[in-house]
Amino acid sequence: MHIEGTGRVVFYAQWALALLLPLFFFLGRGSVGAELGWMAIVGIVYGAIVVALLLVPPILTLFDAEVRRARATRVRYDIASAVLWLGFVLGGLTVPDSGDSGHLDSVLMSWWNITYETSQALFVISAVLIGLAYVTTIVLAIMGIVHGRRAVPRA
Repeated sequence: MHIEGTGRVVFYAQWALALLLPLFFFLGRGSVGAELGWMAIVGIVYGAIVVALLLVPPILTLFDAEVRRARATRVRYDIASAVLWLGFVLGGLTVPDSGDSGHLDSVLMSWWNITYETSQALFVISAVLIGLAYVTTIVLAIMGIVHGRRAVPRA
């Protein structure tokens, strides 16, 4: 569980991406070709909750003395964070939305003319990926705290 150079990027990016990824997922995907429907309305309510949940792992990393001192996260945490972020991007590109008139196109549906069912299946995969990566980042952050406390000599 050591700290590398990429950890510095993750250490700072995780704070901004905790806000930007839900913003893209719920609203920003409309600027890259998705038709926005009820998911955008739901995003106004649930977006704040998602932001708060995405801030948990970065806050936990601050309890890791080594990470805080180096201002860089650990390699395994970096990988899990990158998977989480890519899951959010994939989810934003594939999330099927609906309006009062029925199904609306996701980004990939409008770009590549894939079917609604295919987009929905890709979204389910991204949702599972997001869930697993989120739990992994929390576990790795806690492991870093424990490791950091063992490594710090006590007076």
